[in-house]
Amino acid sequence: MKKARRKIILMEGDDTLVSFGGGILLDEFIHRLGLPELIDRKVKVKARERGYKESEAILGLAASMITGGERLDDLFVLREEEGFGAIWSHGDIPHPTTMGDFLRRFNLGHIRQLESVITESFHRVYRASGKMETITLDIDSTLDEVYGSKKEGARMAYTGFYALNPLLCFVRENGDWLHSRLRPGNVPSSEGAVSFIRESVHRMKDLAERINISMDSGFYDKEIVAECERLGVGFTITADQTGPLVSAIRGIAETEWIRLEENVSISEILYQPHRWPRFYRVLVRRERLPEKEQFLFQDGNYRYHAIITNRPEGAEYLVPFHLKRASMENFIRETKYGLGLDKFPCGQFHANWTYLLIGMIAYNLVNWIKRLALPGIHKRNLLKAIRYRFFNIAARVVHHSRYMILKFARGIHRFADICLAYEKIRAMQFA
Repeated sequence: MKKARRKIILMEGDDTLVSFGGGILLDEFIHRLGLPELIDRKVKVKARERGYKESEAILGLAASMITGGERLDDLFVLREEEGFGAIWSHGDIPHPTTMGDFLRRFNLGHIRQLESVITESFHRVYRASGKMETITLDIDSTLDEVYGSKKEGARMAYTGFYALNPLLCFVRENGDWLHSRLRPGNVPSSEGAVSFIRESVHRMKDLAERINISMDSGFYDKEIVAECERLGVGFTITADQTGPLVSAIRGIAETEWIRLEENVSISEILYQPHRWPRFYRVLVRRERLPEKEQFLFQDGNYRYHAIITNRPEGAEYLVPFHLKRASMENFIRETKYGLGLDKFPCGQFHANWTYLLIGMIAYNLVNWIKRLALPGIHKRNLLKAIRYRFFNIAARVVHHSRYMILKFARGIHRFADICLAYEKIRAMQFA
């Protein structure tokens, strides 16, 4: 026989509680970075003075994304919580309808203004950290499915569904999201890549002694290679395995292969792709296949991976280095499943591009807080883990005449980490 459960009474109270007590870290970091003033100085999208400032709308949506919102309607969660308004010092959280109207006001010029905010934010953070010796930019594209063809830019992708196709650039060394450009779903990976690479390099050229770029075979193009050379950056690009290149690889003498690990060897050749102006260095990774897989490949014994490069380092270093670009898939997954950027809320192309850029701001704010303020054990945590362990923690807001107290529940083992991170952020100075 089941025991009778105690009855629990649900009721509203007058206490000022906040579900996102750790949001004080986000609020303080935004303040120290000077982001509200930067946005209001650079982004001029409103036609009238009244209503929300640009910084209120942009940072309000970014805060919603960071705390778990995946659509514009989720702004209601922060709007309805009086306690969040008590710790959030960057204006009111916009109504979802107002936010949609705000996004739809953006044209390409306004998008460039918002991009300049992201660039200046990068400069402030990186100048405070000191100039890096080397930065590696990983560039790739991804497909975000949309439902129906009515969204501007929605096109049938090679996968068979309607999609938008963002072009993305991340800093490999720390996972920062440097650049993005929204594109229609049916364009090839390399569409617009020359100007995108130029913009990405210009954003970082004063922040590192040396810049390298890594791309997959979708960017194996002589115009892209020429732009990298013109910019003076090193590149590694996965090469298309055309018939002539495969023949050249098979012509490598056995004595010229260097064993890298069991069943894996590397070598290199000089090769001039068809209609390219000159010869380039091509690094080759050769992997011996298990017997049961050998019938799948024309050269039954081996699988090859070819990389074209202008960098001087040895193949033993460059081949594993290039293959580490697979970590970019984790960065892209973080944007989609950590921030909900696999879906776009508006019918207008520029509105969705703006939504993507605000997602960039949200992503980088969390990444910078994680890297600059959180204890080492948490620096590699995914965004969902940071949200669960640090941001979405209930607290009580207590107001005094001269200050505010944020009371967390006794016994939270992360309380010391939150306090340490808060003090670190308060001590930060960004020029």
